[in-house]
Amino acid sequence: MSNKELIGVPTEAIPPLGAPARQMLDMYLSGDAISEDELCEEFGRNYRTIFQALRGDRYLHWRFLDLVEDGVIEARYIDPRHLSQDRNLDALARAERKAELKSDSHREAMSGANRVKSAFEELEEARAKLSELLELKKALSV
Repeated sequence: MSNKELIGVPTEAIPPLGAPARQMLDMYLSGDAISEDELCEEFGRNYRTIFQALRGDRYLHWRFLDLVEDGVIEARYIDPRHLSQDRNLDALARAERKAELKSDSHREAMSGANRVKSAFEELEEARAKLSELLELKKALSV
């Protein structure tokens, strides 16, 4: 990666040299699409952890675009605005990614909150069944 590619990118968004996140980012900075298979081969099965770090708060929300085939993500490429050398375009891509991330987080939190009552009812039912079976076992062993 050359310094030219990083013009307009906040320094806090750039992982340290040698870090897996930096190695992955360097792959994407070519502007080419990187396949899921390439990432798995280079970083192992847990490459998504590294990818999520780049897309999340830690590295200021790098934005990637999916290439989907038959409903499956086959590859991704970095949002070209990160490569534009324009601080404002880079900031816009980051703001869009952050909004996507926070929207997903909010949706998951609401989904969890909406399930509290039914989850508690299921827990009570499971405990009642367990208690019933323990009582039966106790009665049979006497």
